[in-house]
Amino acid sequence: MRELSSILLAAALLLAGCHSGRNGGPIEVSVIGERANAPAVAAAIDGATQSGLVRLDREGQIIPGAAARWAILDDGLDYIFRIDDGAGLPAATIARRLREALRRHRHDPDFAALAAVESIEAVTATVVEMRLSAPQPDVLPLLARPEFSADFPTPLRRPQTKAASALLEAVPSADEAPYPVMLRTERVGRAVARFHAGEALLVLGGTFADLPVAHVIQPPRKALRFDLATGLFGFAIVNQQLSSPLRNALSLAVDRDRIVAAVGAPGQAKATTIAGSTLESPLPQRRAAARALLAGQPALVRVAMPRGPGARLLFALAAQDWRDVGIEAQMVPLDAPADLALIDRVAPAGTLATLACALSTGCDPRDRLALINPPFIPLAAPVRWSLVAPSLDLFTENALAAHPLDQLRSHR
Repeated sequence: MRELSSILLAAALLLAGCHSGRNGGPIEVSVIGERANAPAVAAAIDGATQSGLVRLDREGQIIPGAAARWAILDDGLDYIFRIDDGAGLPAATIARRLREALRRHRHDPDFAALAAVESIEAVTATVVEMRLSAPQPDVLPLLARPEFSADFPTPLRRPQTKAASALLEAVPSADEAPYPVMLRTERVGRAVARFHAGEALLVLGGTFADLPVAHVIQPPRKALRFDLATGLFGFAIVNQQLSSPLRNALSLAVDRDRIVAAVGAPGQAKATTIAGSTLESPLPQRRAAARALLAGQPALVRVAMPRGPGARLLFALAAQDWRDVGIEAQMVPLDAPADLALIDRVAPAGTLATLACALSTGCDPRDRLALINPPFIPLAAPVRWSLVAPSLDLFTENALAAHPLDQLRSHR
């Protein structure tokens, strides 16, 4: 941690040296990610400059996008979208683009809940109808994701470049012109150092894995903000051969209260079920039950973890818990063969069982019985953190960690 502090301080001094001290200009935003990760850069730009049928506002609520209004009929099986007159695209084109997006993401676990979509058709020049085979809660927040863009523009103009940094300017015809945004995608240390030097007003995309990096600069309490989001934070079973007694023992032995305390996000709640229950037996009782399930047989599990100091700490705590009942754990990269995989996903509440099943080997999200108890070991609610400058207005924490860049305002 001392080495990390030194690196961040040096980077902050370097950035501070080139600080222009300007009071105007664009709002500078850093999104945490790998600079070389072209898909991450594209997703950040797409989310800021274009919309699907609907989009999310700064409170995580559904607002119009290409669709000016909508209705849900037939007990949740029929969605009718009335296309905005200013969309500039016929309903047939929008429907085709959405069908293409569904095909592209049909194997993506994050959109497993959209497998219930049977058809998307233009029924008139201004109306799109989406039919489902079974009611699926929280379809609209998924359709608001950048992956389901209908190329309906937001008030920010799409840049010509796909570099790691891009200036997003206001669309001249926008009714309420937003502030221009200088958007950067960069590694967490660089993003935090830039904020500390006053060269960024906002850092987005922080997770439990890199939260210790934000703590290094000791930001003011009101600067480090947390989205206590809905979603999944726990271990998916990715080895179908893992026995049921071992799975249960792994869940029983883990000390969720200690993990939540170690993550250090104010207000984060532990979770003993996918639905977010916090009820569980006392830890000594659970560990006795875990040892009984193992019946004295030693076990070894490989656990796929993301990179970052927070991830290493979480693994060390879980490994110690499991060792106490006779289970040895080995940490491996996320792309390596494993028995468990740490899952940290923000998702709408109504899709969590489907998502957990899709992320776990051998679980079919189309099987309604499988969704009752997917092979997943929940730990807590997911955490997303941001660094927010005092001069930035309208930033609002919300359950989907949605922070549209065209809705930012600054009083610099």
